[in-house]
Amino acid sequence: MIIKHVLTKTQESFIKKHKIPAELLVDAQGEGMTEELKQRMQETNTVFAYNTVGCIKDDNHNFKTIGGHCPQCEPGKIALLLRECEAGFIYIAGSRKGTLIKVGSTTNVLDRIKSLNMPKTKFAGFDDWVLLFDAKTSMQGRSERKIQQRLSENKVQYQVEKSGKSTDGGELYRCSYNKAKDAITALETEESFEFTQVHEKRDLIPDYQFKNLKARVQAVEA
Repeated sequence: MIIKHVLTKTQESFIKKHKIPAELLVDAQGEGMTEELKQRMQETNTVFAYNTVGCIKDDNHNFKTIGGHCPQCEPGKIALLLRECEAGFIYIAGSRKGTLIKVGSTTNVLDRIKSLNMPKTKFAGFDDWVLLFDAKTSMQGRSERKIQQRLSENKVQYQVEKSGKSTDGGELYRCSYNKAKDAITALETEESFEFTQVHEKRDLIPDYQFKNLKARVQAVEA
């Protein structure tokens, strides 16, 4: 995205500090986070707006994320948004022990699956995760988020206990492999997402056609 207005030194410093590429920026030209601006950002694949109206907490804060947050107040959201437009792989993994499907993204699929099954870190309490599908995308974070939105009714929020603290296991679904794969296919056909280097273990798929069940919460000790 071409930056229309000259950036202030404060803006330049903020962009440089957080390594935000210029192509992910759009000039809000004094607007707030309106639906029109959000639509423009979606169409141009930008995730940060600058020259917005001031933040509620600090009128000198003039950046907004596509979600309407102030990244100057909440810098922790920046890394997540930068990941939206990074190249990587979307994958589907399955656990027969847990009758669960996992949909996620990563830059190294094989290492990711290994990490899911390690004794000390076995994901959601299971150590039989198998890679069923993976494909490369230029927008791994955005692809992952949109696929997970399509599977939201089947999401299982596993509360994993670690060191006395409870955290959300995340990315887990009570659904069939086919339903997860259909969510990926829908992005290609309906939203023109491009996936390349596609690998699918078709011989294993029949064992992972679990029932499509509504979301529920289950506690697991790790």
